[in-house]
Amino acid sequence: MLFNQLLHIVLFVVFLLTYILAYNYVRPFLFNRKRLVSTLLFKVTYMVYLLILLLFVYLFLLFGANRVEYHISDMMFFLALLLLFLPNIAILVRRGIKRYRITYNYLFTFVNILATYFLLIKLMENNWFI
Repeated sequence: MLFNQLLHIVLFVVFLLTYILAYNYVRPFLFNRKRLVSTLLFKVTYMVYLLILLLFVYLFLLFGANRVEYHISDMMFFLALLLLFLPNIAILVRRGIKRYRITYNYLFTFVNILATYFLLIKLMENNWFI
């Protein structure tokens, strides 16, 4: 019982620190004068995506991993992995993109919204909301 409560607290603190570090790295409200709207949308949708992702991982680790009947198809697993890594890689390499930066920002804003939608659907399907 004590171990389970301690695990909840430790995971919550680790995920909170992860979110704070990501906020510090992304700086969503640091504006770019040339690409104001696209940059703001990209950063804000990434932060929302990261919040939902951390919530999803937290609930899966504590409530979903025990369910034996939870099976996903290979395609759904591949899509989940793709949507897990793609937005994170995109936010890391965004500064290396010089040409087509506005298109890049809008494209990955769409990817972030799609990934957030996918994670919310999976959360609702598995009734992990408390």
